[in-house]
Amino acid sequence: MDEKKLAELIRSIIKEEMQEIKQVVYALRDGQEELKAQMESLSLDVHKLHGEVTAIKEDAERIHKRLDYQILRIARTEEELHLLKPNKQ
Repeated sequence: MDEKKLAELIRSIIKEEMQEIKQVVYALRDGQEELKAQMESLSLDVHKLHGEVTAIKEDAERIHKRLDYQILRIARTEEELHLLKPNKQ
């Protein structure tokens, strides 16, 4: 086999190998883009859930304050009722 044919064979092999490497790189890039899109979607979901949790916490705090107020009113009413009852002796 002369040098020209050998060089041509080597070029052909290198070209095929480069083509395979190129396909692997493209597949990796596509996979990376898919993962990036999924991460962005998850990030949006997390931000949305964070907002919802914050709203729930605020609602719970407001409910607790109203409940404390109602308990105080009940205690005052019970005290007034107790004071209005005639003393039994």
